[in-house]
Amino acid sequence: MKIEIVVDPARAAPPPTLSQRVGPAPVTAAPAAQNNANGNGAVRNGRGGGAGKRGGRGRKRGGERPPKTAADLDAEMEDYSTTQEAPAA
Repeated sequence: MKIEIVVDPARAAPPPTLSQRVGPAPVTAAPAAQNNANGNGAVRNGRGGGAGKRGGRGRKRGGERPPKTAADLDAEMEDYSTTQEAPAA
């Protein structure tokens, strides 16, 4: 089935719909020369990234710590309570 829409160029275009008027603006692609400084298509985010460098959001620094055991927490609480009870000179 083939459907053709014939538009009369003499008639004015219909007004935009409510969703087009109130919705977010359509995203337009920027020319390649404005995307980055060197024009190779790579996006530059100002973090200096080069080949092989890692970065960006979501990277955890130092890795994850193992969860503390009850014995570790008890030892920390004991250390804390002994330092709090000693009078400051």
